[in-house]
Amino acid sequence: MIDFILNLLFPATCVVCHKPVLERKYTAACPACWTSLVRLEPPFCTKCGEPAPAIEGLCGRCRQDEYAFDFARSALLFTHTLREILHHFKYADRVSLAKPLGNLLKVCLERVPFTGKFVIPVPLYSGRERARGFNQAELLTGKVGLPVNTRLLRRRKDTPSQTGLSRSERKRNLAGAFEVRQRINGTVIVVDDVYTTGSTMNEIARTLKRAGAERVEVLTVARVPAYRAEETETSAAEVIVQ
Repeated sequence: MIDFILNLLFPATCVVCHKPVLERKYTAACPACWTSLVRLEPPFCTKCGEPAPAIEGLCGRCRQDEYAFDFARSALLFTHTLREILHHFKYADRVSLAKPLGNLLKVCLERVPFTGKFVIPVPLYSGRERARGFNQAELLTGKVGLPVNTRLLRRRKDTPSQTGLSRSERKRNLAGAFEVRQRINGTVIVVDDVYTTGSTMNEIARTLKRAGAERVEVLTVARVPAYRAEETETSAAEVIVQ
C-alpha cells in the first residue's frame, strides 16, 4: 500500500532501462536490471581475483608478486548495467543505491574467505568529497556488517585520473597519495566500488603495511577483467575516477 501511494505521488523509473520501479525496496533500479548483474565466479586468480578462463592458481602478475595486497575479490563483473547503476549512485545523488550495492558486498564477504575484522573505505580527497557530498566507498562499508574505520586512512593529494596512463605512470601518479594516521596491526579489509587495474589498492596496501598491517584484503562491488581494462577505461572513466 505504501509503495502504491508513493508511486502515485512520486513515480520512480529505473536508472538503467527507464521502466517503472513499482517496489521501492529495489531503490533506483528495477528487479530485472538487478537480476541481470553477473556474479564473479571461478575460474579466477586465487590471490587477486582476476577472472579468466585459462587461469589455474595464480595469474601472471601474482606469480611475479606485483601486488602489495594479499587477497582481492569483487562481487560482480563490470557490465554496462552495473556501470549505469554505479554512475547514478556516485554522480546523480542516488545514494539509496548504497543499500543494495552494500548488500551485494556483504554476500561476497560471507561466501569468500576474508579474514579481516574491520573495514576501511578508500578515501576521497577532501575537496572532491565536499563537492560530491559523500564518499561512495564509505556508504558501501556501512552495509557489510563489520566495524568501519573512516579515520585511519587519508588521501593527502588529489591525484589526476588514471585513465590512459601506463603501469609505471600510474605508480608515479599515486606515489604518496595516502597516509595512515596511526599504527595498526592485524588484517585490514579495504572497500571500494570498482577494481580496474589494482593500482590504487596496491598503493593503499603499501601504505597500510608500512604502518604495521600484517595483511591487506580488498573487497569491491565491480571488477574489470585485465583483458577488458583498456577498452573499458574510456567508457568507465567517469565512474571509476577517484
